[in-house]
Amino acid sequence: MRFFNKLHHHGFIVDDIYRSMNDLQDGLALKWGPVRKFDPLRVWLPDKGWSEAHLTVTYSRQGPIHVELIQAAPGGAYDALRAVSAAHVGAWVDDVGAEVETLLAEGWRIVAAGASPNHGYGQMAYMVCGDGPVLELVGETIRPMIEEWIGA
Repeated sequence: MRFFNKLHHHGFIVDDIYRSMNDLQDGLALKWGPVRKFDPLRVWLPDKGWSEAHLTVTYSRQGPIHVELIQAAPGGAYDALRAVSAAHVGAWVDDVGAEVETLLAEGWRIVAAGASPNHGYGQMAYMVCGDGPVLELVGETIRPMIEEWIGA
């Protein structure tokens, strides 16, 4: 997989982020970065167009592959992602739009993105091939913000 050496996180959609943080911190010896809210976060869905997600998110401080926990309010855009899988892996890419188009040509489908195709899918796009797994393409341009968040 061409993204394997660029993997950054293994993400999980959870029902209660604080309970999940507590459950994982001892067993995996994790420490957590700050919990942040994205309320709302605009998300583009291929079958609906623009939608919103209401998210609470954190990352483990340990890496190089971090654990990401996402608590998504029911009825939002992340229901589309959860319908495919509650888990995903995230990889850094230089150009989200170009990678989405390449994967689409290879038979993958888009589940959700940060922007419409007219806007290059934004800085994140969730993709799946067949039954999964889900791959999140994350733009390198937001890497400094994510790394600062994890280290805060």
